[in-house]
Amino acid sequence: MTTMTRVPASRQPETTPLWLKLSSYLVLSDDEKLYLSELEKTIVKQPPRSDLLQQGERYRDVRIIRDGWAIRHKALPDGRRQVVNFVLPGDIIGMYCTLFESADHSVTTLTQVEVASFPPERIGELFRSFPRLAAALAWSGAREEAMVAERLLSLGRRTALERTAHLIVELLRRLSVVNMAADGHFVLPVTQEILADALGLSIVHINRTLRRLRDSGLIELNGQRITVNDVRQLASVGQFDELYLHLIRAPRRLERTFSDNRSPRSGGRDEQAKA
Repeated sequence: MTTMTRVPASRQPETTPLWLKLSSYLVLSDDEKLYLSELEKTIVKQPPRSDLLQQGERYRDVRIIRDGWAIRHKALPDGRRQVVNFVLPGDIIGMYCTLFESADHSVTTLTQVEVASFPPERIGELFRSFPRLAAALAWSGAREEAMVAERLLSLGRRTALERTAHLIVELLRRLSVVNMAADGHFVLPVTQEILADALGLSIVHINRTLRRLRDSGLIELNGQRITVNDVRQLASVGQFDELYLHLIRAPRRLERTFSDNRSPRSGGRDEQAKA
């Protein structure tokens, strides 16, 4: 069993994408921020086209993307692939590794990435010692599932134009949360082949659709840099409803749950429940 490492009180928590993402849901206490920094202390860099996780392999460490892009994807035995989602800074790989032995999907980098990792045993430690933080991570996992469901809706019912517009707005909103998009500008290090695999379209169809969005003045493309000129109109084209992203603060009933379960022996964690 892993023993929780106490972070020195004098140490300032590092502002990381995961911290920003979880803070959009809960106001984290200093102890919770420091604990997140402790989880991310083991950091490595991986080059583009590296497999961070392979479908069918046993889970090892839990990984947190700190910088760069990757994709979650599933493949058929004959090699045909479906991109399930994009893995962005602040996203977690292997969050449920304590529940499942083997991965049901693969994760491959699109760019150079910076990845922090920690052993699965610390998930249990987190739930025991930092329940509010565990709830925020559970929210992150539920949000991931909601995005997959939304992608399924796109593949089944949205037109090519709607799918593409919807994905661009989603990426803009997700990147904005971790301060990687501003004023409609963000870097999209994704080839048209990857977009085709994500949206269930041919490369020719993707090219035609992007050109249509550009010609309408809704977006501008300059290499890997994309500018959304009219977010509201693009969202309308994609029939985008950001409810599935759950970009709202935690409901009050969640805070009441932690307050109602305080015990005299909880010590400093009483203050966490009030934060």
